[in-house]
Amino acid sequence: MREREAFLDRLRVMATLAVVMLHTATGVMDATDMSLYPEENRVFLTVMDLVCWCVPVFLVISGYLFLNPCREMGLGRMLTKYCRRIVLALILFGVPYGCLELLAAEGRFRLGMPGEAFVKVLRGQSWSHMWYLYLILLLYAVTPLLKRVLKAVPRWAVGAAALVLLMGCSLLPYLWELRGAEGPALPGDGIYFFYYICGYLFATAERGRLERAVGKGILPGLILLLCAGMAASRLWGNYALQMAYNYPFTVLLALLLFAWGMGTEERRGAGRGHGTGHFREQAAALSFTVYLIHPVFLNMAYKFFRVTPLSGAALLPLPAALSLGTFLLLFFGGTALLSAAFAWVLYRIPPLRKYVL
Repeated sequence: MREREAFLDRLRVMATLAVVMLHTATGVMDATDMSLYPEENRVFLTVMDLVCWCVPVFLVISGYLFLNPCREMGLGRMLTKYCRRIVLALILFGVPYGCLELLAAEGRFRLGMPGEAFVKVLRGQSWSHMWYLYLILLLYAVTPLLKRVLKAVPRWAVGAAALVLLMGCSLLPYLWELRGAEGPALPGDGIYFFYYICGYLFATAERGRLERAVGKGILPGLILLLCAGMAASRLWGNYALQMAYNYPFTVLLALLLFAWGMGTEERRGAGRGHGTGHFREQAAALSFTVYLIHPVFLNMAYKFFRVTPLSGAALLPLPAALSLGTFLLLFFGGTALLSAAFAWVLYRIPPLRKYVL
């Protein structure tokens, strides 16, 4: 059995926290006319730029683990263990979420609501954050076939295919968006397959080069420079272009962060199960559960209590960007803590821990 790689746990925890921050911001933007809040909108766009790497990193982690040539992954195991886990999570969490939406819309509970919510889950109409589960379910399903293909072709050909996906799904759409025109490009959703393939490329890469790049400060420097440039373009410019996870700078930031994590990898040794290593593992184990439940607390605050970072920011006699940033951090921190606490409770339930979480 391969030793556990600590950098994957660190990246999982970081990406989970970034997801919580992302939804803390987008939950407000989706329900607000942000043209009325131009300064605040700059802050939200900056936050999104700095945390949207989270989903790409999750996908690279999955590709790194499941497409690794050293790991055998047959169709039977993939379906009965990993795909089953995602399907059960969709049902056990997606159906209650669907019921909550119906309850909020109708103001009362009906016996037929669970059945209607179940149909919505089958149609992919659950809460917005659940889309990731449908995506990862698809990637898991094609993994055994994909591993056979990767085994049969040289690594350079895989890299060339990834480059084509990057150009067609990210760079070309970005250039067309900048020009305000339409032109030839690949479907933007292809970028998710690109991230998954990048996991394979990282798994088969020479680790020594990444370690040297980290040691010389190259990777950390590039990450800081990229983040600073992204933030400056939003806060002090008129740059308002928005893309999904195929935004070229998001792609670059995600790959740099994974490379940085891989380059700083430290194998667990004699201290296994103790100290920071044990805490890191437990936090990583809760990351999937936190992802599943954190929107509950955001929806309660935004939709039920009708309190958002925008409404709180109006109470502080500070510049708009500073006051909004303060309340974004408060909402993020509260949501993260509540989600972690409830995730810990759910993880203590043996059947949930074994088959779902």
